[in-house]
Amino acid sequence: MHKAIVTTNKGAEHIAAKELSELVKATKIKQEETIVKFEIKSKIDLCTICYKVQSINKALLLLAEFKVEESLEKSFKNLKKALEKTNFKDWLLETYKVESQRLGKHDFRSVDIAAQTTKLLFETSKKKSKPDYDDPNVIFFIYIHENKGYFGVDFSGIELAKRQYKIFNHPESLKGTSGYVIVKESGFTGKEILIDPFMGSGIIVIEAALHATNFPVQFYNKDKLFFTKFDFFKKIEKKFFKKHDKKTENKSIYGYDAQLRYLKATQKNAKLAGVDINLSKKDVEWLDTKFDKNSVDLIVTDPPRMSKHKDVNKLKKVYNELFYQADYILKKKGKIVIISKDYELLNKSAENHKFKITNQYLLNQGKEIFNVLTFTRG
Repeated sequence: MHKAIVTTNKGAEHIAAKELSELVKATKIKQEETIVKFEIKSKIDLCTICYKVQSINKALLLLAEFKVEESLEKSFKNLKKALEKTNFKDWLLETYKVESQRLGKHDFRSVDIAAQTTKLLFETSKKKSKPDYDDPNVIFFIYIHENKGYFGVDFSGIELAKRQYKIFNHPESLKGTSGYVIVKESGFTGKEILIDPFMGSGIIVIEAALHATNFPVQFYNKDKLFFTKFDFFKKIEKKFFKKHDKKTENKSIYGYDAQLRYLKATQKNAKLAGVDINLSKKDVEWLDTKFDKNSVDLIVTDPPRMSKHKDVNKLKKVYNELFYQADYILKKKGKIVIISKDYELLNKSAENHKFKITNQYLLNQGKEIFNVLTFTRG
């Protein structure tokens, strides 16, 4: 068994944990703020995670945990002591580099502890291996969150939250990971009818389609994934990609936007992502002409957001129309999952049409904080 962790956005830990258990049958799953710790039978499972999981930022083979203190000296001392109890030397190949990410208040920077660790590895290997920041054989990664530190081998080598398909954008566009989180929060499995009436650049419907068709989110990034350089992977590379590069058909996802430019943006992004989705230009008030009464399972969306540049009365009208239409097209046990910064107006419109919030939590996206809201009929 191998210990591993994935990093994710605050608020998305439960979604990442669920995704891991479904994809590779991870065991001993433990959620902590911004990370999920778990165990896997094979290092290949971690390759699969890097290739297919949609809710994470990084995936590490975990070698050591250590206590982080305010000072660099004490924190590094704790890391050094933790490393003495591990087999990290097995990963000290010809060349390496150390990267670090730090969240919280400390009297040192990420680059400081990375530099100290680089020096330690060089001395430990007795100069047989050396740092190489351009073409290393292995990337060691230090992840620090408040008073907890984790040291491991970075299997991805890239930021897994970034989406190569996200070329044609919307000014309020979500990150792919956030789009996936609310799709998964809705309970969507690929069998339900899911619609997004405010698709913008298509993040939500594209993430839903990748999930429903079982198509690898990193399919077009495979040559950038660092695990492809490892000797153990090279032995099974063809078999691995043959197994995972299959795509099932799904026609139950629908995306709409009132503006033609965003329809075209989503069409282009979906093509880059390698998925087919039912897309068209349509205002939210016309949904009842597209779907029969009580025929839709899920509405998952990021509706227009409140801002000082927007007319409040127009937003009220849009929100009211959303729930009016939802009352007609949603099945009796259907759900509306919305991601929003402010939701007072949304909730008033929901109550006017006898919908109520049945689940709510905060989700971080960088420095932005969103509310993930699930509405069902009261």
